[in-house]
Amino acid sequence: MQQLIMKKFIPILFISLLFYSCNSIDPIELNEFQINLNKWESKNINSYTITLKMSCFCIPTDPIDIKVENNQITEINSAPVTSEQLNNEYWYAKTIDELFIFIDENIKEEPFQQVLEFNETYGFPEYIYFNREEMLVDEEIGYTISSFNID
Repeated sequence: MQQLIMKKFIPILFISLLFYSCNSIDPIELNEFQINLNKWESKNINSYTITLKMSCFCIPTDPIDIKVENNQITEINSAPVTSEQLNNEYWYAKTIDELFIFIDENIKEEPFQQVLEFNETYGFPEYIYFNREEMLVDEEIGYTISSFNID
């Protein structure tokens, strides 16, 4: 019986290792992402404020203070914000849930380089950096989240 189990287990283990070794995304980083996403979701926080800094080779942006209520951005820099402003002037503003979606989408694209740092207590991303293509110099993007406060 034990030999039968081992005969079935070894090919599955081999295929799993082969899959992960061929995949350019480090499985440990995927686990870190999922662990922190689960931690964030388990806290059920939907109203908070953060300071968000985005960096890229694009229009320079200053850090912004974002107020989120019921998982929607309602204020930026202490002023009410419209959906038109979010689509134009503050196109880079994101809720923490949107940042997790951003991370997931970028991981699936198998970037050349990625750096992810998460808050130990709540699981939200504190630092996000993706360099999508090794040979391109203007497609890197990063976010830094600070001053997290639950409302």
